[in-house]
Amino acid sequence: MLACATASLGSAACGGTEKGNGDTDGGDPGGGAAPGDESTSGSGQFSVDAQGGTFTAEDGFTIEVPAGAVSEETEITIERVDEAPEGAVGPMYVLGPEGLTFARPITLTLPITLQLEVELGEDTVLGAYGFTAKESSDDFVPLARHDVSRESVVTEADRLSSFYPGMVLPTLMASDHRYPSALAADASFLYIASGGPEEAETGDRNDGYVYRAKPGTAELEAMIPADPDPKALWVDDAHVYWASGGDDDPVIPSAIRRVGKESLEVETLVEVGYAVSLIGDASTLYFGDGWGEKLYAMPLDGGEPVVLASDAGIPEFLAQDAEHIYWTGGAATNKVYKVAKSGGEVTVIAEGEAEPAGIAVDAAFVYWANVGDGGVFKAPIAGGQKTLIHQGVSMSGLALRGSTLFSTDTSGNRSVNAHDLESNRTTVLALDQPVAWRVLAPEGQGVFWSSAGDYRYEGEVAFYQAP
Repeated sequence: MLACATASLGSAACGGTEKGNGDTDGGDPGGGAAPGDESTSGSGQFSVDAQGGTFTAEDGFTIEVPAGAVSEETEITIERVDEAPEGAVGPMYVLGPEGLTFARPITLTLPITLQLEVELGEDTVLGAYGFTAKESSDDFVPLARHDVSRESVVTEADRLSSFYPGMVLPTLMASDHRYPSALAADASFLYIASGGPEEAETGDRNDGYVYRAKPGTAELEAMIPADPDPKALWVDDAHVYWASGGDDDPVIPSAIRRVGKESLEVETLVEVGYAVSLIGDASTLYFGDGWGEKLYAMPLDGGEPVVLASDAGIPEFLAQDAEHIYWTGGAATNKVYKVAKSGGEVTVIAEGEAEPAGIAVDAAFVYWANVGDGGVFKAPIAGGQKTLIHQGVSMSGLALRGSTLFSTDTSGNRSVNAHDLESNRTTVLALDQPVAWRVLAPEGQGVFWSSAGDYRYEGEVAFYQAP
């Protein structure tokens, strides 16, 4: 069992026999603390019979035993443990006798006591679950029921063990990388563009790699030789495409390149300005040029690029539907745009934004994240007033899957979030991520994100799968 600091647990029982801290028969043997007293020596306890009963501690921890859960008078002990496992957002409670089972599930209310850098918004909660240990083990697993509020997690169990409120920890697929800047996925692999770990560093510190790995694993395979500053990935059935180069010290031409998934042969499709973004469909690639502030279209197999939009700002983030490309101009214009894939007039969807970054689109709305004011917004594709979805601190990446919009906040609580667009409720999936800036949510898979890290080789790529 973990080392523990025990706090007093004042109790109130109903439908059973009321017991105080350290009491076994209503007395105070051995100097047991009375309800409300601070103590480091005893454990709370209460008795319950076939009628059921409820125990509530001073800190809000509650056990509700329904009628019929036990057949005879049963004594339950409670010990609060402030040193809970990694991922805990509140104390652990050790309930005994360990392994005691119930004919009907008991309900536990586990207080959330985590102190955050920035207070959660009104419609935001932590993605917390009740965790329990297997018998005589420190192997904790999440319980099925997890009714979460800002104050607690309500869950159910059919046996006594150790319990705590906690968040599911993401799986690291890459760590100690230099600035993993882009993610893409197909049904088999996650693809990552990064500078790689320090041991892969070349003489030119701008060099990097395109990697692939099975989702949820840390076994990365480099698909290409060292390449100047790879970023902005997109994949189709046969190839992985990326934007390459663009440095000016020394001058390294920027290019759109691709590598065959089977052959691993690398092709340069075009050299152009400073490519900062890339997306595609069945016939065409679309990419943004940060130096020329232009948006281009080009045939999938290469060819002469066609300018879709000039004065496009820094089009680092792109989204698409069947007919249009959408992008944010960053701090260069503070605007959100769309243009038909076939070309034509550019439409400004929003202006006067605060360094708009990540962008996503569905059949009715365009969604974007602002670095400057920390807002995540939406506006009708056809035009109209914008609406605030979530207020963060410095929002960066966006990804949309069904009715859930995922976002990253590089400051404040440094969180990765899931916004339910139907209920307007936000769930924080992960905290204290080292500058999470890109997020990806493929259909039928979990959620991936890349973190730049605070220093050169502290970048990470994480995978999150809800229980």
